[in-house]
Amino acid sequence: MSVDPRAATGFAGVADEYARGRPGYPADAIDQIVAELELNDASSVLDLAAGTAQVSRLIRNRVRRVIAVEPVQPMRARITDDFPDVTVLDGAAEAIPLTDRAVDAVVVGEAFHWFATMPATAEIARVLRLDGGLALLWNTPTWTAETTHWLEDFRQIVRSHKQAAGDYPAGNERWRDEFARTELFTELKRVEFTHTQKLTPPDFLALVASWSWIANLDADERQATLDDVAELIEAVNQIEIPYRTDLYLARPRA
Repeated sequence: MSVDPRAATGFAGVADEYARGRPGYPADAIDQIVAELELNDASSVLDLAAGTAQVSRLIRNRVRRVIAVEPVQPMRARITDDFPDVTVLDGAAEAIPLTDRAVDAVVVGEAFHWFATMPATAEIARVLRLDGGLALLWNTPTWTAETTHWLEDFRQIVRSHKQAAGDYPAGNERWRDEFARTELFTELKRVEFTHTQKLTPPDFLALVASWSWIANLDADERQATLDDVAELIEAVNQIEIPYRTDLYLARPRA
């Protein structure tokens, strides 16, 4: 089972922060997934690289069964504690612990860029029923310095850590070309949505702490960075982060 070591080590220590700070997805994006993939109360859905169930919590009441596959044990524990109706399994995208044709849909929230695209796509195709479908979700912040006066100072605090961490395995949109080259799925259909996350300052600190490239800092540097962010926002009552949500949909090729 292959998991990028930055994800394995970073996310293991921040499950609580991840659950508290990470944004969900707009209801109309979930509606689109359900409608496009023809899901109903008889459907089984795989939430792949589930984190702390940002996808599972939104779709579990729309289908018969949600299976959350997640390689990081503390993340799995959070899902089990918070959502006992979700089946939780240890596994990775490149080695999904399900039988062939086991699910009607696979949904990946904010994680496909971490995968080794070729083997992960082959595994997704294997576990999907032939009439099933794949949905990929990403949130991209669209805030600006004009609407958030401290944004540039915040970026200055965290920029060097992000740069030092390096790119994701399939980052910079490489995943799309690699996905297309597998020829296992139809051409991706992209649909765009917007939503806003409202956070208290402690919630925002949890969000920052949950980023792998902050979580993987040594303890002193991580705490110093979070202290700098806390000082920057100490006079802020509520933080609003607008997002563009990109949804990609595809079907297995016959």
